[in-house]
Amino acid sequence: MSPWDYERHCAELLQGLGWTARVTKGSGDQGTDVLAEKDGVRVVLQCKKYAKPVGNKAVQEALAAMKFEDAEFAAVVSNVTFTPAAQALGQKGGVALLHHSELDRLEEMTAEARRTGKKNDAT
Repeated sequence: MSPWDYERHCAELLQGLGWTARVTKGSGDQGTDVLAEKDGVRVVLQCKKYAKPVGNKAVQEALAAMKFEDAEFAAVVSNVTFTPAAQALGQKGGVALLHHSELDRLEEMTAEARRTGKKNDAT
């Protein structure tokens, strides 16, 4: 599966969960791979299909994408784990770090963030 196919796969998983989700064009997207919306919540996803743990750069891209898209929530989605540095930045920056099999948690996470008044709850 190519990286673009992986982005499409993540968007399709979200669509199957009732989200409106689309893969961005790639160039000029400011870090947004997938833009998703459900129940008035806008979420940006940075999707990484890697062989090794995902690092800080993906989290930084997700933070930039969230600002650029005026999204309430950001997540990095991958097929692998995340480096300790990425986990620390995700926690501090409020970016959820998820395996694609955990995308079904996204609605719960965004609802919790709204309930608690947090912009993004990455726990």
